[in-house]
Amino acid sequence: TTIGCIALRGSSTNNGGGSLLIAGERAFLETRMTQRGEDMDDFSFSSGEQVSVFCDRPEQTETTRPNDGRVDREGRLVIGMYNNYHRSGSSEGENNCGLYRLDPITKSIQSLFPSNYKYRVSNCISFSPDGRTLYFCDTPTRKVYAFDYPETSDGTLLSNRRLIWTMPSDLSGGPDGAQVDADGGLWMAISGAGVVVRVHPSLPGIVDYVVHLPVKSPTSCTFGGRDLDELFITTRGPDGGGLYRVKMPFGIRGLPEPEFG
Repeated sequence: TTIGCIALRGSSTNNGGGSLLIAGERAFLETRMTQRGEDMDDFSFSSGEQVSVFCDRPEQTETTRPNDGRVDREGRLVIGMYNNYHRSGSSEGENNCGLYRLDPITKSIQSLFPSNYKYRVSNCISFSPDGRTLYFCDTPTRKVYAFDYPETSDGTLLSNRRLIWTMPSDLSGGPDGAQVDADGGLWMAISGAGVVVRVHPSLPGIVDYVVHLPVKSPTSCTFGGRDLDELFITTRGPDGGGLYRVKMPFGIRGLPEPEFG
């Protein structure tokens, strides 16, 4: 199955932790990571019979599938979709995708956009440090927006859309995965341009940090390391497929990644 994104399950919900929630092409799946030896970093995934369906995914149609996602500060997964045929085929160019929030306890799925707000390719889903702002990009538009994020699960929708950054015309590719640092800066992998850039929402439109990569297409980034001061960057082919680690300058650090649950 095609995997859109994954989330680490909360330790209180799965017998001590180690489970992953997987946004699969046909459903949300759950599997465990198992330790193979005494090395705490030596993990493998469970065999197929231990993979279970957590719940159905939204939009039960062949024209879309889950894509980018991020767990909010309350432990719920916000998941965006991908138009499988946005470049060609039955739904070429159509804005036909929604944005959703999955509750880890009830397994209910709430739509976060109004019914008339559709897009093609979800990316850059991430949250401000206080959890009150969600960032989002429909990659073909090359525009990144911020929204006021509803913390309650009473049906309130995203609101107050404002433009954070538009990719310049001389930069190839489009925004892919993203993450926010402890200072609120938004780090975005620009697939096709070979860079990860930071834009701080207090200064919309201004790139203040750039990480140059030896490959063309970074796909996402997140913070890690003992002090959360290293940026880990995933990439894709044909020249990519590797994982890169970049030491952050000037005291820049990330935040602990919330668990689903």
